[in-house]
Amino acid sequence: MKPNRNFDFDVNELDLVEYSMKYRMSRLQKRRATVKKETSRLAIDNEIKQIYALLGKIHNQKIWYRPKGFVPGG
Repeated sequence: MKPNRNFDFDVNELDLVEYSMKYRMSRLQKRRATVKKETSRLAIDNEIKQIYALLGKIHNQKIWYRPKGFVPGG
């Protein structure tokens, strides 16, 4: 059986994924400061790298809105 490669997320669902990854990242960074074993630190560092890669993919696929005309105060 092949994995599903077509996913359909709306903006709110994708925002929830992004928020969750940022929350997980902050928890990992706090835990890394207290971990004593080097193997545990390496595992945490690996997960942090994976989360950064995922957040980068999400960021790069966003379409950023920029007004064309004059925006007062902006």
